[in-house]
Amino acid sequence: MYSDFHFYIDLNWEDSIDKTVDVYLKELYQLVELAYQHKATVYYSEKQLQDFAKQMNDLDSNFSSSYGNQLDIIIENALKATQNSYIFEVCFAQENTSIHKVDNILSSVNLHDKISIISFSNSLECFLSVKSDTDFCKIECKNLNNKNDIVVWIPTQRIRTFNLNPKHGENGQGNQLNASPLLCSKREAQMLLKTAIPCFLDREKNMYNFDEEKNTYIIFFYEGDNAQNQWHGFHVNTKDWAKEIPNYIRKYFGK
Repeated sequence: MYSDFHFYIDLNWEDSIDKTVDVYLKELYQLVELAYQHKATVYYSEKQLQDFAKQMNDLDSNFSSSYGNQLDIIIENALKATQNSYIFEVCFAQENTSIHKVDNILSSVNLHDKISIISFSNSLECFLSVKSDTDFCKIECKNLNNKNDIVVWIPTQRIRTFNLNPKHGENGQGNQLNASPLLCSKREAQMLLKTAIPCFLDREKNMYNFDEEKNTYIIFFYEGDNAQNQWHGFHVNTKDWAKEIPNYIRKYFGK
């Protein structure tokens, strides 16, 4: 559903030193896992991976056995991106404008509509990508360094529209017999949909959020390919959480 969203993993070994390898890999996995749950297209740089492993092995001879598996899990569903461009930061100053070469994950980025960099250090969001003297372009991306960044950014690129389904009523009233109710208003549901997250690896067309006001989960169902990108939804009775809410979602919200 979100395969046209392109996430590039910035495997910067220096970031792991600042955070410690344990913390770095754990935090990186949480971000990448969220991209996977959206069924987005994820990439990693083979050069960065090799540099990361080399630096970590130099610092810790047990790296391969202690952290190698974690690294494999992080990139297991990612595509290998080839470094095929030279990247330059443009520092505009009228007649004193200058460009500076950048050597990091951005060298592997190709031109797409929706590009993000999962990185704890990269700050460049607009740069010049040069492949030859006749093949060059400006690329814009979004830097994401925490889960909330991803949750907030994705709906800005593809707006979700809540569609009130009479079957579930509104404000806890008017739902059909044996149909779970929508406990909030249509407006409130729209706000919850905006920051809902998927678990597409488990349930293909559902999104979830935790409604703090009602103290329970709300499930949104995709209504199929349509120009409005419509979803309808309802709240889940607490006793049904184990059956209706995937483990990944409950772990994410800590409920």
